[in-house]
Amino acid sequence: MADQTGNAKTGHQDATGFWVQPEEAQQSDALAFQPAFYEIDKLPSFEPVPGIRMNVMVGGAMMANWVRIEPGAAVPTHAHEHEQIGLVVEGEILMTIGDETRALVPGHAYTIPGNLPHAAVAGPQGCLVIDIFSPPREDYRAAAK
Repeated sequence: MADQTGNAKTGHQDATGFWVQPEEAQQSDALAFQPAFYEIDKLPSFEPVPGIRMNVMVGGAMMANWVRIEPGAAVPTHAHEHEQIGLVVEGEILMTIGDETRALVPGHAYTIPGNLPHAAVAGPQGCLVIDIFSPPREDYRAAAK
């Protein structure tokens, strides 16, 4: 089947024309990873340094990491090949990315290209951020078992 431009269609659009629906449902054994539902506090976790707890959830090509940082605790300057997107959920974090430092609060977010040095320090009440990595960090996956 083709659309008005002659392009092949792989599904049909909903009434808004925005969401494309598959013609047939995928069989779960054919998926890149199995779908699941989680309770964040029951996800595998680890403490890379005192005052920082990470709960890890992994999909196929992405990883979400809930990072709880105690008041004044620091994530040392580091870099990794993975792209990183972060969202501040609670508290305040002083985030340094490259040569720029900013105080971030809930409603703020950041992006970090792979291999760019970055660091962070939690504010006086600590903080909770969600970091998303692509591809998944195998070192985090291994530590959270």
